[in-house]
Amino acid sequence: MCALLSAVFLILATQLSISGVDAVDVPEQIHISFGDRPDIMVVMWSCKSHITCHVAYGTSAENMTNHSTSHTSTLNLDSWNALKIIYRAELKGLSAGRRHFYQVRCTQNGGQGHTNSSVFSFRTPDAKTDRQAKFLMYGDLGAVGGIPTFPALLDDVTKNNYDAVWHVGDFGYDLHSNGGKVGDDFMRKIEAIAARIAYMTSPGNHELEKDMHHYRVRFSMPGGGWPMGHDRLWYSVDIGPVHFISYSTEVFFIENQDYVCKQYDWLLKDLIKANQNRRSRPWVVAMGHRPMYCSNKNIDDCTGRILGYWVKYGLEDLFQAQGVDLVLQAHEHSYERLWPVYDYQVMAKNYLDPRAPVHVISGAAGCGENVDYMGDPKPWSAFRADTASSHSYGRLIVVNRTHLLFEQVSVDFNSTIDKFWLVQNNHGPRIGNWECKDGYYNNHPTCKCPLPFHYVTVAVFGGVFIFIVIAMSIYFCTKCCHVCRCCQNKCCTGSAKCYTGSAKCCDSFSVDRGFCRNRSRLKETSSRFKLLDDDEEEDLII
Repeated sequence: MCALLSAVFLILATQLSISGVDAVDVPEQIHISFGDRPDIMVVMWSCKSHITCHVAYGTSAENMTNHSTSHTSTLNLDSWNALKIIYRAELKGLSAGRRHFYQVRCTQNGGQGHTNSSVFSFRTPDAKTDRQAKFLMYGDLGAVGGIPTFPALLDDVTKNNYDAVWHVGDFGYDLHSNGGKVGDDFMRKIEAIAARIAYMTSPGNHELEKDMHHYRVRFSMPGGGWPMGHDRLWYSVDIGPVHFISYSTEVFFIENQDYVCKQYDWLLKDLIKANQNRRSRPWVVAMGHRPMYCSNKNIDDCTGRILGYWVKYGLEDLFQAQGVDLVLQAHEHSYERLWPVYDYQVMAKNYLDPRAPVHVISGAAGCGENVDYMGDPKPWSAFRADTASSHSYGRLIVVNRTHLLFEQVSVDFNSTIDKFWLVQNNHGPRIGNWECKDGYYNNHPTCKCPLPFHYVTVAVFGGVFIFIVIAMSIYFCTKCCHVCRCCQNKCCTGSAKCYTGSAKCCDSFSVDRGFCRNRSRLKETSSRFKLLDDDEEEDLII
C-alpha cells in the first residue's frame, strides 16, 4: 500500500513539475534598459539557482517567435539572503517606435519543468528627432521609504507615453543590505514599472558599499559591459531631440582617482561629438547623483562645507564650455531648482536662452531617511522645498528643439510642487575652441582633465600639517623656556619667579626674559635685593 501511494505521489509530483505548478525557481525582478544600439533592449531578471532561460519576443503576444539566450552572473558571498543568479539577455533587431512583447522562459529539472514569467510589453523610442520626448526622473528611492511612490509611478507610466525612466542614484537603501534581501525587495517593487519601460540608472553613494558589486551586477547600461566595470559607469543615449549623458559623481569619493580622468576624457569626447550633432539633437541633458550646488543645512559636497565642491570642481567648467543645457541631480532628500549658474555667479534670473547650465535636484522620491532641510537661500536658489517635497518625482517633457518643461510632482498631495519652462534658441558650446583641435590644446583648460585631488589626500596633508605645527611649537617652547613651568598663565624657567605686581615672567621673548635674567643676576651679585620664598608674596626691596 505504501509503495502504491509513493508511486502515485511521484507521478503527481512529476506532472505538477512539468506543468509548471511546482515551480521551484521562477524568474522574477524583471527590468529592461537600452542596449548599445537603438535596436537593442536588454532584459534582466533573477533566479535562485542556475537554470536554463531565454527570452521569447515579438510584435504581438501571440507571435513571440524570436528567441534570445541569456548569460548569468552571480552575486557575491555576502548576498546570503538574496536570489544570487542574475540573468541578462539582449533583444536585437527591434523596430523603432513599435510595441514589442516578451516573456522570460526557463527550464529546470533536466528539462522536465518549465517556469515562465508574465508577458510584458514595451515601446521602443521613435527614431525621429523632431518630436516630443517625455521622461520620468528621480533619485533616492527606497524599498520601504518609497512605498507611496511606487504605485504613483506605475500609474503615471501606464497612462502616459514616456520614453524612459531615469533613476539618478541610491536604490532600495540599500541593494546589499540584509544579505541582499533589500535589493531583491526593491527590484520586485519596481518590476511593474521597469519591465515595461527602459529603466535607466546612475550610481549613487549608497551603491559604493561592497565595491559597488550589487549595482554593477543588478543593472546593465549602454557601453559598460556586464557586469559593469568601474571604468565605464557612465554612458550616453540619444532619444528624440535629446542627447542624454549619465555620469558618475562617485569617482570623486573613492580611493582610485584614476577613474576621475577616465570619465572626464570620455565626457569630453562624448560632448564634442554631441555638439557636432546639435542640428539633429539640440538638447544636451546630463545626469549625476551628487549635486554641484545646493542650499541644504547639511555638510554634503554641494554645500561647500568641510572640503566640499568636489563634483563642481571636477565637471562644472567642462559642462559650461561644452554647452550642457540641463543638469539633473539627486542625493539631497529635497527638491531645489536653480537659476542658471556658473562659478557661483547667477547668469540670469530667468530661463530664456540661459548662458549657463540649469541645475535641478530631485532626490525626494522616498528613501526612508530624514528629509534634508533647507538652510539659508543661496543667490542661485530659485525654488526650494524640503518636507513639502517628500515622495515626489520629476517629469521632463522636451516639447521641441527650443522648449523644455520640467515638473516636480508630489505623491502625498497629488499636485505639482513646481514647474518651469526652459527656452533655448542658442544651443551649443560656450567657448571658441570647443573641439580642442591640435595646436589649441593648451589654450583652454577644459581640453584636459584637471588634476584629481581627493578629499582623503586633503585630510592626510592637513593632519601632517597640524602635527608639524604642534611639534614645532613644542620644540620652540622648550628651546626658549628650557624647563618650563607656569605661574599665573606665564611660562617661567629654572629658578625664575613671577612678580605678581609687575606681571612679568620669562615667557616673553623680550622684556620678560630680560627682566628675569637681570633679576637672577642681581640676586647673585647684590645684597641690596631680597627675594621672598616661593610660597610668599613676591616684592622688590631696595
